[in-house]
Amino acid sequence: MEVAVWIIILPLLTAFFLGISKLYFKKIFMPLVTGSAIIYLYLLILVITNSYPPKVYSIGDWGLLGINLMVDPFSTMFLLIIAILFLPVIIFSLKFIKISKYKYFILTYLMIAGIAGMVLTADLFNLYVFLEVSSLSSCALVAVKKSKKGLEGTFKYLLMSTFGSFFILLATILTYYLTGTLNMAEISLEFEDIPFKIKSTVMACFVFGYAIKIGLIPLHAWLPDAYEASPIPYNVLSSGLVMKSAVYALIKVLYIMFGIEFLDESGILNLVVFWGVISFIIAHFLAFQQSNLNRLLAYSSIAQVAYIIIGLFVGNEGGLIGGSFHILNHAIMKGTLFLVLAIFYYSLNAVDIEDIKGLGYRFPILSFIFVVASLAIVGLPPFNGFISKWLIVEAALEAGFVYAAFFILVGTFLSLTYYSKVIVKLYTKTEQTIEIKEPGLSLRLPTIFLGSLCIVFGLVPSLPLSLINKIPNFLLDNGEYIRILLGG
Repeated sequence: MEVAVWIIILPLLTAFFLGISKLYFKKIFMPLVTGSAIIYLYLLILVITNSYPPKVYSIGDWGLLGINLMVDPFSTMFLLIIAILFLPVIIFSLKFIKISKYKYFILTYLMIAGIAGMVLTADLFNLYVFLEVSSLSSCALVAVKKSKKGLEGTFKYLLMSTFGSFFILLATILTYYLTGTLNMAEISLEFEDIPFKIKSTVMACFVFGYAIKIGLIPLHAWLPDAYEASPIPYNVLSSGLVMKSAVYALIKVLYIMFGIEFLDESGILNLVVFWGVISFIIAHFLAFQQSNLNRLLAYSSIAQVAYIIIGLFVGNEGGLIGGSFHILNHAIMKGTLFLVLAIFYYSLNAVDIEDIKGLGYRFPILSFIFVVASLAIVGLPPFNGFISKWLIVEAALEAGFVYAAFFILVGTFLSLTYYSKVIVKLYTKTEQTIEIKEPGLSLRLPTIFLGSLCIVFGLVPSLPLSLINKIPNFLLDNGEYIRILLGG
């Protein structure tokens, strides 16, 4: 069986055997979780290093149940994000998670399987199926702590997620009705003969459904509550992969099935860029008002995803490069911030900005990493967030979206105001002496690893860009995708 197939199968098998081990073989819990994560990293590296030229893998020929997997430059970048985040989060979680440990890891592996399936599948129906696997697992993870806030956050998340899924499923059914196929390459060819208004209606359903999954304002109400109530290591995967996989699916559907010419003609590019600008401005103002650190980072995630959306929808090569690079960078930057916050919570139950007062002197290395990640996500040089944000600004100017470029610079200032507030509190001396639980290496090392990438990818952006630079030609020319998928 091809290695790419195991990217989906291994986490599913791990989740299954974790359930079995809880009943009969509890001693193998730790080796099973860590061993599977290490093997998974090895498989991801194999697929990533052999991803060019793009490859197609067919699993069965069973109509709706048949699966075509495709490893292309865009999917490879998401596999790289999984490779960077998954093992550090698993190692961190083994020490951090105390309640419902089996449920947490089973659901995490199921969620990763769903995300991997979304990233690799080339079939519209299977894209929806894997989306639901990741969404339902993600909803359950919010409730895993069994707190009142967790249940409330889960209810909102599940309600909004179901609403989004309805529109995505409706668009999928309409697409199959119009084209008679669910293969994304064949759909693209069949769509050429579909009337403009009907195609626009289908596209609107896709955009609205995925916008809910992404959390663009005003469809964001579930996200801050979900972040506040869920286990903090899960937030690393949620912000880095769950939200981004919805972005991935939307871009893949629009650019491959509809094509850049139709997107430009329909006016959706202008609409979504404007939506992105409104979203990040409001999100920044809401983030500034937060006292809870999880909620602050949640609104920050909404703003950063809005930047990504702007880059991916300006409709040119530079925007796709900048937006894709910011997907990777945001996963690293926000992952670092959440892991530092998780350590503060582990050590002294810190959840609010006031709770971290003076911790810069108690945890000098971790606090420095928090400052680095904060400055990176604001978009200041020489960190990775500056590079990707600047590429998005350049692309917006090139495409004629001057107002978007201007407000991105304004957004940088707005984000600096609330991250500065947190940093100042971190280094404000206090006379209080609080008993602190010291975090071990299993908590520190994953955090330091992610934090170091904020510097490495800022100083040497050519490392990830060598992969990302291949994405625009593949998305802007959907004929290449069609040719490879159909074997023409």
